[in-house]
Amino acid sequence: MDIVINGRFLTQNITGVQRVAREILVEIDRMAAAGEIAVPRLVVPASASIIEPPNLEAMKLESIGAGQGHFWEQISLPLIAKKSVLLCLGNTAPILSLKRKKSPVVVMVHDLSYKYFPNAYSKTFKILYSFIIPEVLKKADKVVTVSKAEQTAISNCYPFIAGSERFSYLQNGGVADYIAEDAIDEELPTFSGREYGLYVGSLTKRKNAEGLLSAVVDFLSSYPDMRFVIIGANGASFEHVSYDIPSELADRIEFWGQVNDKEIIYNAYRKAKFLLFPTFYEASPLPPIEAMTFGCPVVASRIPSLEERCGNAATYCDPADVKTIKRAIATVMKENDWVTLSRKSRMWVTRYSWKKQAKGLVELCKC
Repeated sequence: MDIVINGRFLTQNITGVQRVAREILVEIDRMAAAGEIAVPRLVVPASASIIEPPNLEAMKLESIGAGQGHFWEQISLPLIAKKSVLLCLGNTAPILSLKRKKSPVVVMVHDLSYKYFPNAYSKTFKILYSFIIPEVLKKADKVVTVSKAEQTAISNCYPFIAGSERFSYLQNGGVADYIAEDAIDEELPTFSGREYGLYVGSLTKRKNAEGLLSAVVDFLSSYPDMRFVIIGANGASFEHVSYDIPSELADRIEFWGQVNDKEIIYNAYRKAKFLLFPTFYEASPLPPIEAMTFGCPVVASRIPSLEERCGNAATYCDPADVKTIKRAIATVMKENDWVTLSRKSRMWVTRYSWKKQAKGLVELCKC
């Protein structure tokens, strides 16, 4: 079985979709290095810059084809893939490959957030995805998403794929598997040694950026010895989100911006009192599971995907009600509750594995 991996995601800023694709890529590479599968071709646009090149053992980055971005994916990639199985990990796939059926195409569709929250995306983005995603769902040999909740949501939007044998889900991992294994035995800072609340994610309306910042202001007003760290930035496809922060609190909120180095993010979890994640919508988010790995309790929205993802190891809130967010934060700020949640979190995350997800994807490539 010859597999060609669409590596366009390696040329993009590392947010949720790209981080998932990168972790899967590393695990597929390890399978190839161990001789479990033939070494796939990993192809990227010849003229594009690679952001944070991954550390791979078996696969080599093959820079090939004209153009960049969607042009490269739609025009150059079908000619590169030829008759090999084409694995696309970033929502989209070349329409020519889907229509010609010269080779199997397996696509990971992470979510349909452009459809659920249309006001959060540019007109160009919505038009493009409104054309490509239905074609992917109709014509890809296998479509996989990242949670049962998202499988249900996609099926509701596009009933023609509901119940199809072509459509399945594989839960995302969390922290890189080798780090997660070591973290189980790692001695981490205790309640008193953690100095700030933390948010990791894009600052957008669908992520409830305004509700987040409102809760942060309330938190800092209630706990004058604490700080709050925000890792993330507005993506190019999203509308602007703004919020007025009182000047007397501004120096206690640290905006770290876009962070592509995951070790920096992991260290932030180690030192955080809690992760605040009051999003309106997620498919299978990484930050809650990453935070739990480092004993950092999570305050999360009570929405289907997060309840599926976090089980009884998180403290839940209504993302539309800042009062419930405040109450949830007050719970994790009590030392006894914090210790219980921290221990429960570290046990819960052992069920997640990038290797398990990667193996499932390789199986799907046996079309």
